[in-house]
Amino acid sequence: MLTIRKAEPEDCPSIARVHKSAVGAISTDFYTQEEIEAWAIPRTPEDYMQSIDKKAFYVAVDGDVVVGFGVLNQERREIEAVYVSPDVMRRGAGLMILGVLEERARALGLEALSLNASLNAVRFYQRAGYVAQKESKYRLRSGVEIACVPMLKRLMLSESATDSSLKPH
Repeated sequence: MLTIRKAEPEDCPSIARVHKSAVGAISTDFYTQEEIEAWAIPRTPEDYMQSIDKKAFYVAVDGDVVVGFGVLNQERREIEAVYVSPDVMRRGAGLMILGVLEERARALGLEALSLNASLNAVRFYQRAGYVAQKESKYRLRSGVEIACVPMLKRLMLSESATDSSLKPH
């Protein structure tokens, strides 16, 4: 059964594995082999640890195996990552992760989220209510630039995220 939980330091090797396998499965119809190889290089464990400490970082777990992850940068109001292992693609893991990140954003009172969608993920995010902007470029840590589509979504704040003292009585 697929569950979502906060990422923990011991998840770092599994997160790196998911990142590499998810990017490695992207079709060369969208990106060149060189772009995919540059993108598939996982971050260092220290980078993952810093994100786990400072951001809303969640993992999807199937049994006891990490099969996906997602990161919300609250300060930038941005979904930084949603990746799932090819083994669980099209089973709802990505939508589950995205839903948890959006709920966390609502709880923080964020009214909108942005993200940079890879070309292969644009339809996924559109189905989740994100609106595409003009195609752009994203610079990978390696310095390689890849095509992406900036996307935006306005969030409906949940009752718990609104301040009742500001409501008319």
